[in-house]
Formats: sequence, structure tokens, C-alpha cells
Amino acid sequence: MSLPRLPVDGLLVQLQAIATAAAPYLLALSVLGAAVWVWWTIRRAALVREALADRVQVEAIPTATFDPGEGEVGRWARQLGRVHYAADGVPARGSAVRLRYTAVDGKMRCYIEGPSAAAAVLAMPGFAEVEVRTHHGHSEIQPISFSTPPEGRP
Repeated sequence: MSLPRLPVDGLLVQLQAIATAAAPYLLALSVLGAAVWVWWTIRRAALVREALADRVQVEAIPTATFDPGEGEVGRWARQLGRVHYAADGVPARGSAVRLRYTAVDGKMRCYIEGPSAAAAVLAMPGFAEVEVRTHHGHSEIQPISFSTPPEGRP
């Protein structure tokens, strides 16, 4: 009994010819892919650096009777989780929220820091008995003054 003769030799020759013809294109494609990957990595790092340089800070000041329930804490945690979505276009590393607790003269203070693109979400009060104070922008707002029109003009 003998095995039928398979055209393996011809198939290998054709495969080698195709690989030889496609090699320059595959090399160019891999170089292009590596260049795009390097560009994307550098761009993402620049976006993160820019977001970390432009952050806002708000202070959460609780009242003396502040005692949140489990539902309020969960709602506030979900609100802080929305900061990443509010800072659209900022990578996750740059849109992280930082809770900073300090004690000054025996009083505990809570600061919430996040990207400036999500300043509105950070300034939203999360609890009923907590005042949120922002530390940006209010001194830059100038009142608008209108000059009086000359006589004879309405």
C-alpha cells in the first residue's frame, strides 16, 4: 500500500514566493504600527501630565450633627465615580479623584481634588449636612458695568 502523492513541494514553493513578496509590506506595516504606538503613548502621557497640572480642589465642611447613613455614603461614592466620565478625554490616571484629610488645630478637614474639567461634579454637595467650598475662580469674576447712553439715544 502506498500513499497518494501530495503536491506539498509545489505548495511550499508557492507559500515561499508569497511570503517573499509580502515581506516588505509586512515590515512597513509593523514599522508603521510601532510608530503609531509610540505616538499614542507620548500623547497619552502628555494628556495625563496636562490633567494633573490643571486640577481643582474643593473643601467639604460637615456640620456638627453630620451623621450620614449608608445610602448617603453610597450615593456620594457614585457621584465621585462620575468624575471620570465628566472629565471626558482625560485618561484614567489624570481623572482620578483624591480625598485628602488633614487636621488643623484639632479640626479635621476634608479636601476633594480632581480634574478641572469635572469641577462642577466635584463642587456638588454629596451630603445634606456638608457645605462644599471651592477654592478657585470666584475672585476672577468681574462685574459687568454698562456705560450710560448719550443724551437723545434710548
